[in-house]
Amino acid sequence: MEFEALFLGLEPVTALAVGVGVLVLAPLVGMATKSELADSARETAKKTLVVVFEAFDKAQSAVAEAGESLQDLVAEAKAERTASQNGASAPPQEVNLSD
Repeated sequence: MEFEALFLGLEPVTALAVGVGVLVLAPLVGMATKSELADSARETAKKTLVVVFEAFDKAQSAVAEAGESLQDLVAEAKAERTASQNGASAPPQEVNLSD
C-alpha cells in the first residue's frame, strides 16, 4: 500500500505526528538490528550471485549448443548445394526386382 493512500483519510496534524514518530523511531530500530540487517543483506547478495552465475552457465551452454546446431545446418546445406551442382540430386536408392 502506498503512503499517500495510507494517509489520505487522516487529518494533516495526525499525518504529521505519524511522520515525526517514524523519523524518531527509525534510527533506534536501525541501531538495534543493524548487524542483523547487514548479515541478511550479505546472505541475500550471496544467494543472488549464485543464481546469476548458474543462469550465466546455462545461457553459455545453450548458446554453445545453438552454435553447434547452426554449424551442422550450414555444413549440411553446403553439402547439399555441392551435390546439386555436381548433378547428383539424390543418393542412390535400393530397388528390389523380385516377383
